[in-house]
Amino acid sequence: MKVGFVSLGLIGGSIAMAIRKKYPDAEIVAYNRSAEPLERALSDGVINASTRVIDDSFSGCDYIFLCAPVETNISFISGLLPYIADGTVLTDVGSTKGNIHEAVSRIAPDIRFIGGHPMAGREKSSYFNASDELIKGCYYFVTPSEGADKNDTERFEQLITSLGCRPIIVEPARHDFIVGAISHVPHMAAYTLVKLVQDEDTPEEYMRVTAAGGFKDITRVASSDPTMWEEICLANKDNLTELMDKYIEKLIEVRKHIAEGNGKALYGIFKEAKEYRDSMIR
Repeated sequence: MKVGFVSLGLIGGSIAMAIRKKYPDAEIVAYNRSAEPLERALSDGVINASTRVIDDSFSGCDYIFLCAPVETNISFISGLLPYIADGTVLTDVGSTKGNIHEAVSRIAPDIRFIGGHPMAGREKSSYFNASDELIKGCYYFVTPSEGADKNDTERFEQLITSLGCRPIIVEPARHDFIVGAISHVPHMAAYTLVKLVQDEDTPEEYMRVTAAGGFKDITRVASSDPTMWEEICLANKDNLTELMDKYIEKLIEVRKHIAEGNGKALYGIFKEAKEYRDSMIR
């Protein structure tokens, strides 16, 4: 098996590591803009070859993973076309799917493209924080295009399942609404909560100094890459604004009950939320 990676960051690096661990004889080639991750991956034995340009290193791949930020992934598609073989499955790991599916249908509608999104990550990016354990046990959204047939999808599912992931096949639009609620809005809540505390902090910065476990747990994802999240917001703006409006309505409802001293209503909201949260698989 030959696998190509375009951008070797946290997710791309973790998938490459998982493939190397499961398939030690696989041939893995990677492109990255900067040299340091490639040098480290070569030294680690994770990849067999590296390149800093899109070239024939990607010829004959069974799979090519696009692992850059959302819009950057799209920019690589045209350059890869000369090297995509008839049986190559092109996939990505981006947090939105609608925009890349639209781009594929416009640029190369016949290629075997299968959108992908492993629900895994860390607030710290880069290959140097990657791990072959990062995607183990995670749900992995799979969004096949019209160019990918049933066999392509089954083959891809088998690959990610063999890496310890649990595939879920959905349409691109449905994916974007789901992750808008469970990933994108929480990031917006974390970023804005941190900004609130920063803006309201005392001259002595007591808020920053004394922020403890609860605050840090809730806002952990605010340490994520700002460039990546700028792109995600713009790529999923319709779903994100709709869901943020609904979230704001929930906050206003809670604020109203607090202002009115309505403990019974607050208890009901908190109890429902606790029960639903406790039902989530950990």
